[in-house]
Amino acid sequence: MKLHTGDLVVIITGKDKGKTGRILRVLPDQGRVVVTGINMRTRHIRKTVQAPGRVVRYEASLHVSNVMAVDPKTKKPTRIGYKTDNGMKKRIAKKSGEELVSGKKLKTLVEKDQERGEKGEGSGDEGKKIPHSSFLIPHSCIILPL
Repeated sequence: MKLHTGDLVVIITGKDKGKTGRILRVLPDQGRVVVTGINMRTRHIRKTVQAPGRVVRYEASLHVSNVMAVDPKTKKPTRIGYKTDNGMKKRIAKKSGEELVSGKKLKTLVEKDQERGEKGEGSGDEGKKIPHSSFLIPHSCIILPL
């Protein structure tokens, strides 16, 4: 399957036509994908002795033929092709020829951006939580009543 987790896709048919979202999960054996905020379903959960009743909204899967990848350069729907550079197989957008970044690569890029943002701010002590044990009195101390 040419679509991977983390790809930005646009819905081309159905009730959510024209909406965009990121792929949460790929089900290659069924030929389906789950996209954030698209094809929302409502499930009513009956109350039990342990838990109250509730209404749960979740994303149902879509067939891959109903979605297209979004070209990172033109921001329009595109087909996906492959190109080999130095023995490495890369996914490219057919419209612009731009490389598509997906899943694991996308996570590493986001993590790198977050690290850069954290290093640039102040001394780094802000926002850190001090463990509760640091407020405790050491075990070697004896506390006597007054």
